[in-house]
Amino acid sequence: MASYERVVLIVNPVSGQARGLRLGKQLRQSLEKAGVVCSVRITNGPGDAERWSLAASESGFDAIVVVGGDGTVGEVVSGQALSSNKVPLAIVPVGTANVVAIALALPLFPAMIKSNILDSRVLAFDVGYAPSMKRHFLLMAAIGFPAKITKDSPRKFKNLFGVFTYLWAGIRNTFNLDEVDIFIEENNGKVHQFSGNTILLANIGKIGDINLKVNPNTSAHDGMFDVTVISSRSLWGLIKVVFRMLTWRRTGTSCMNNFQSSHVIVRTDPPVDVQIDGDNIGVTPLEAKILPKGVLIFVGPRYKDEA
Repeated sequence: MASYERVVLIVNPVSGQARGLRLGKQLRQSLEKAGVVCSVRITNGPGDAERWSLAASESGFDAIVVVGGDGTVGEVVSGQALSSNKVPLAIVPVGTANVVAIALALPLFPAMIKSNILDSRVLAFDVGYAPSMKRHFLLMAAIGFPAKITKDSPRKFKNLFGVFTYLWAGIRNTFNLDEVDIFIEENNGKVHQFSGNTILLANIGKIGDINLKVNPNTSAHDGMFDVTVISSRSLWGLIKVVFRMLTWRRTGTSCMNNFQSSHVIVRTDPPVDVQIDGDNIGVTPLEAKILPKGVLIFVGPRYKDEA
């Protein structure tokens, strides 16, 4: 069992309608009872979490706990990806979707989180990086249809309706699945050409216990993106794609194309929206590359590192 003496808690006070503050306080009390010295940092705006994460080791901390949604988690991951002296990161999910926490099979309650920090495995994860936008990501970059969903899910509605905001946005956009011309260039110069409405650059490819896999071979520990292009212009076509991701019983479908690469440039005609880990960052073109073992993360007991 690893021993952690000094931990910094990075808390987003607005995540989960201020639930982050309450969870941060409870977790601090639980850790201090276990003999861990805790220092709390409350974010005031963009960049705070990344800056504190980057400086964690030099400030004398041997672990980071981030209490917030996927956006705050992304900032802390970015700070660690930039750091040459990495410390393990524990994630306490209090956002709307918490997709990162679900993918890592993380516990949701303070008492379980304390145990996860003190007793659980720490694994090295690859991190995606978009150089032109100076943005890191842990799960995936999603281009086209998924980015349109998040763009059409404003914060005020997410605060009121939670994940149902995404569901409604997805249903509305299903009836406007226009395909575009897609050109994906690898770092060796090879260019893949497709027509489709969705491009996924997946680092972590399995979504928790529901066994939803973008690709059965996707791993956050192999130094590669799994690149998936989806071409489906109907609701029935999307249902078939989701069914394939849930079962992977069939070896192929005309609606999906997959390949692996560590560095790609994605161009589309016309340009389409881009989001990384649930945060819209602009439109194509997008350059993205893998940073192998860019961050250390406490994982839940059910997480399977299949690489």
